[in-house]
Amino acid sequence: RSYSVSGFLQEEFTRVGAKTADKILNNFRDRHFGREMGWGVVERESEGEGESVDLDAAIEDAIANKGAEATAAFAERVGDTLRNRERTTHFELEDIVDTVADDIGEEHGVAFGDTVRENAVEAAWAVLTEGRDLYDVVDGATSTQKDDATVRGIADRVAEKFGSNDRHRATKGQVREYVERSADVLVSEDVTFGDTARENVTDALWAVMRTVPDDAPKVSEAADDRDVASELLEAMREADILAPPTNCLSPITAELVEAGLRKEYDADFYAAATRDAEVHGGDPFIVEAGIAYGGELSAEGSVDLLRFANRVPLVYQRGACATTDVVKRIGWRNYGLDQPGGSGMPSGPAVIMVHVASTNVPFTSESKDALANIPEIEDEIELAIREAARELKSYLNKRRSMQKRREKQDVLGRILPEMADKLSEVTGRERPNIDGALARIMNNLSVDREVEDDTVTLVVENHSDRSETPDITDIVSVEPTEVPEAATVVDLDGEWFVKWNPSVSAGDTAELSYTVASDASFDINVDGVEAEKLTVNT
Repeated sequence: RSYSVSGFLQEEFTRVGAKTADKILNNFRDRHFGREMGWGVVERESEGEGESVDLDAAIEDAIANKGAEATAAFAERVGDTLRNRERTTHFELEDIVDTVADDIGEEHGVAFGDTVRENAVEAAWAVLTEGRDLYDVVDGATSTQKDDATVRGIADRVAEKFGSNDRHRATKGQVREYVERSADVLVSEDVTFGDTARENVTDALWAVMRTVPDDAPKVSEAADDRDVASELLEAMREADILAPPTNCLSPITAELVEAGLRKEYDADFYAAATRDAEVHGGDPFIVEAGIAYGGELSAEGSVDLLRFANRVPLVYQRGACATTDVVKRIGWRNYGLDQPGGSGMPSGPAVIMVHVASTNVPFTSESKDALANIPEIEDEIELAIREAARELKSYLNKRRSMQKRREKQDVLGRILPEMADKLSEVTGRERPNIDGALARIMNNLSVDREVEDDTVTLVVENHSDRSETPDITDIVSVEPTEVPEAATVVDLDGEWFVKWNPSVSAGDTAELSYTVASDASFDINVDGVEAEKLTVNT
């Protein structure tokens, strides 16, 4: 396309108007053309003579055949305008000369042609650049610890480097290079000019420079030149563009995604995630993902992938959808799912659900069966899936850990009695009491019931390294009495439930005693602690 960058920005991005487009164009110009440094008027005396060679005289000398009165008036007005300005760049000087030439020409009936104007600009610019000085800028950007000689040295060297082109233009990278080279010359054992000082000076110089009004390249040039396209992209990223409203979007929410998976699938694990709103091409969008794993889900073949756009299921063209591409390129082995070859659709008893909500969903075709491969949306899909997958990974790691713990407990449960019997046989002593040994070895929470006459005592010992708060229900066949306030008693169809919820710190013990008739029978239930970390001796 051959139209302007401004037109392209306003047409392709809904949140970019004329003012925002101008800001982006200025950022683009700064990168593509560089900014111009401006200089103030410094009157000087000619060498070998005591006469003042001022700005007005230099301009007058550059103009011929326009009459003494018109020439003097022109030179004086240009000179006064420049003296009243702190700094003037080359393009600003051209504008000033053009304006004054038009005004003086009309007042005196004289035409100042292009050649005369160019000569005047050249003469005035020579005077401005001859006395160029950056001391105030550098001094204002450095700390008071920098001595005057160092500041002057940096300022003079940087000012000299701006003369490498006629218009004294430079990109910020070039300005940074000017400062680096100038500082490197001055740095010695006694003089330091660190990274912070250099960056501060660079920023200060860049701030006083002016964006040039040159016409920006056309869109076609940006499309054909990677460097120009990169400059435009960076300019767009720097611009402060008003984000589009997101209250028009209708995400399902992570809670309802998980609830939907629970309703449709009998699984062991569920997780869901909703990302914050992002923007593509001026249109807001939100990505959500959910995962169900285990249970009744089939372990054969690939996982099931559910794709939704604005709450509508996408049934066809799964292979052409960006969602499928993202799922395939994620390394699922890291999250506990099989993935033959390390890429492609993962295998295992799992369902992956992805929902994209947007005011303008980018489909691949008018049939709206598949999402187009838009990098910004693909990135958010991947982040949403990974967020849910991290919970799956934690669940699977914990499950494996609990499995190993169960196997260890089973082995200990078999060998501890045998070891106790063997020890008694070898030593000829009474068989040692191994009650509680398993809990201590496994760092478990142990719950014991001791019955002596009519008194029942529940003992909770915490051998783990963290506090535990078990929900203990002792089911008794007769009504208990003298139950402490720490517990409650519920009568349910001729059985009494003694409910106790102690908080036991690591290494501590808690006890609860109550009274029952001697012919009572008991059963106990403990919740709030994983079975693999619990030992019940009753």
